[in-house]
Formats: sequence, structure tokens, C-alpha cells
Amino acid sequence: MNFNNSHQYSYRRIVLRRGNEYLLFRTEDIAYFFLENKTCFMVDLQQGIKYMIPKSLRELTNSLDPAQFYRINKKYLVSINSVRKFKLCIGGRVEIELYPAPREKVFINQLRMQDFRRWVATGISSTGDHYAGNHIIQDGLMPVET
Repeated sequence: MNFNNSHQYSYRRIVLRRGNEYLLFRTEDIAYFFLENKTCFMVDLQQGIKYMIPKSLRELTNSLDPAQFYRINKKYLVSINSVRKFKLCIGGRVEIELYPAPREKVFINQLRMQDFRRWVATGISSTGDHYAGNHIIQDGLMPVET
């Protein structure tokens, strides 16, 4: 795997070796990264195919553009391009609907929701590392500029 890095935070492309061929993914074409049995996988936005990635979510979080990728919980680092909607659920959890849909439901803690909504609307996270934060969701809708 080769990560091309032209900015402090952002890999622009990920190159994965599969047998005798190399697959090139622009970061815009990546839906999300997730952990499964302590192994990190990447999901392609176009076809929904998952690929094993020999990096940790922490390394990816620190290396990908924070305006494009957000660490919503311990298992998922998502691209803004994969977020379809989110909704409040019982118990203060918020379900995030991703495309392509993962096998499991994906949740973000309500304490992190305000920061997540800010990121969705503006591409800016107040936490810096996209995972530490202690914010409380407020009533009302966050305006999104088009």
C-alpha cells in the first residue's frame, strides 16, 4: 500500500496491491474505513467492495483530510460522501446511515453529535482529532449552505 501525502493531513490517493495488480483509489472514492475483528478495512464508494488496509484507524484519522473524513466512533472513520442521513434513536444514540450500507447499524454518541453536525455542515470539527470531544446536541436544525 502506498499513501501519497502532499499536505500535513491529507492522503490524496491510496494504492493497494492485489496479486500482481495495483488498485488506485482517490480519497473522494472511499466511503469509509472500519474495524472488524481488529483488522482495518476500506469500503469503495463506487462498488461497495471492502479491502483490507494495513493501517490503524488512528493512523488514517491523523492522515486523511479532516474536512472529508470524520471518526464517528471507535470502529468507523467515514467520508462525508458516504453519509446519507442521521436520526435520533432511543437512549440518546444517533444512527448514521452510510452508503454503501455496512452490515451493522452505525451509531454516534449523542455527546459527539453537535461536533458531527458542525462537520457535516461546514467540514470543520472542533475536536481536531475527530474523536475526542464533549459536546451536547441542541434542539433545532443546523443550516447547511448549498
